[in-house]
Amino acid sequence: MTGAKQADTAVTHDISAGRPLSLAVTAPVTAHALAGRPASLNDLEQEPVKAKKTPQLSTAKQRELGAELRRIRMRAGYLATDMSRMLGWPASTISRLESGLRSYQAGDIAIYLARAKATPQELDDLVALDRHPDDGYQVRSHPTGFPDDLPLITVLDTGSQSITTYDRVDIPRQLQIEPYVREALTRNGHGDGPALDIAVRTRLASQAASLRIPGPFTFYLHETTLLARPEEPSVKHEQVLHLLITSSLPRHHIHLVPDHFALSSLHTGFALYLHDQHLPLVHHQQPTTSLFLENDDDVAFYEGQLERIAREALTRQQTRDWLMRHLAELELELDHRHREPGISRSDRLPRS
Repeated sequence: MTGAKQADTAVTHDISAGRPLSLAVTAPVTAHALAGRPASLNDLEQEPVKAKKTPQLSTAKQRELGAELRRIRMRAGYLATDMSRMLGWPASTISRLESGLRSYQAGDIAIYLARAKATPQELDDLVALDRHPDDGYQVRSHPTGFPDDLPLITVLDTGSQSITTYDRVDIPRQLQIEPYVREALTRNGHGDGPALDIAVRTRLASQAASLRIPGPFTFYLHETTLLARPEEPSVKHEQVLHLLITSSLPRHHIHLVPDHFALSSLHTGFALYLHDQHLPLVHHQQPTTSLFLENDDDVAFYEGQLERIAREALTRQQTRDWLMRHLAELELELDHRHREPGISRSDRLPRS
């Protein structure tokens, strides 16, 4: 076994056993990173620029890996320059690797994680993700109706330039108010208690984080979603008021889709994420799993569906007018219930 292979074996053994790297391992790892493989990250960084090329767009897998590397490095208290010094890689390489804008050699992820003091579980999970084919399909499991904790969702919500969503059965999670989030998660089987409180805070925090991206945000939601949901009238009123206020923001385009329109090929919601430096990506949410699609044909299909939806949807002003009318109806219903508290919750207002 060569010295480089011995160093790699020692790194994996130390990490899996929960022990910090010894000084005896540190030198071989650095040497391996610098000279043990042809065309290493360091070698690639030092290659002279021969011609200006079109920048390669990063994939969701690269972005997710990069975000996790950054999170683990920061948790360890290391700066990017610290990792550069320890690994012998240029600081620009560290930056581009963590941004998902650089490809890497086999083993680079494990070496990085070892020096960043990743846990054994993190090492196993991220090395497995590293080995997964980057073929335009990623599948992630999550609690029912709650993809918010997925690292890739965080990457997309905070690192995209525009987000377009369509949902025929629920208000998009980016627009939900706290009582609505709580009721929606309860409907999906989340029991009351600390776990539910954490989930609610997580969703609300992700909304605040996504507001920092340039936008625009475009939301298509069905008329039936606002008319037929079983929430308490007070929750409905507060949620519709929030939609009306949000619809006035310049970067937030909310469009109501008439209840007679339906896409036979789609029964659950999806979101399209765009960024100049990353491949377009579609997040197709199922009840307990999320599918992330990047292949050109898949993205083109969903773009085509969005074009059909846009042709049928109300304009922004028409949507605002509808929301104001519906808000007035809810206010009348609330006033009526205050005067006659015996009215059943199942009573519903007639359509306007």
